[in-house]
Amino acid sequence: MKTLFTSVIFFSLMVLVSCTETYVGPQGPVGPQGPRGYDGVDGVDGESAYVFEWTGVTFSAPAYEVILPYPDSFTGVSSDVTLVYFLWDTYETNDGELVEVWRQLPQTILTDDGTLQYNYDFSMYDVRLFMDAEFPLDILGAIDTDDWIARVVIVPGNIWNGGRVDFSDYNEVVEALNLPDIKGNYTGQPARR
Repeated sequence: MKTLFTSVIFFSLMVLVSCTETYVGPQGPVGPQGPRGYDGVDGVDGESAYVFEWTGVTFSAPAYEVILPYPDSFTGVSSDVTLVYFLWDTYETNDGELVEVWRQLPQTILTDDGTLQYNYDFSMYDVRLFMDAEFPLDILGAIDTDDWIARVVIVPGNIWNGGRVDFSDYNEVVEALNLPDIKGNYTGQPARR
């Protein structure tokens, strides 16, 4: 029995060693030239991210949705990814600096009536913002439906798939994607729930 066990172990070890051979063989010939890529804009390295801002976004009955078309100067592609942020609050620091608090959608809010969610979907041409809740939306007040400020960030697919960016943090997205700093006067913007 001991001889049989030793033989099985020896045979298994030989099979294992033969499967882990590292010899690859000689390198083959160089392949043909690949197809020429698309010409880009002179002086611009590849695709860029974009940011657009809409003010006065109001959700109205009965659908409680808003369509935000992309500007005519923007051409989207199917691989683009769209992110939406709402200005949720502002506050002033001790040195008088106004700090903006941006929240990425979707946002789920717990209310006395149940959950309320701000969400979105997108296409190459626009963004649709919508509200959904466990209760009738017509009981909401203006603080929940009126005068939102939304920023829409379009991220090219190649950046989306290859980056290590916390996309939930608007300021990190702006920095990582080298987006322009949009300055607005948001003094008096109501704090949301």
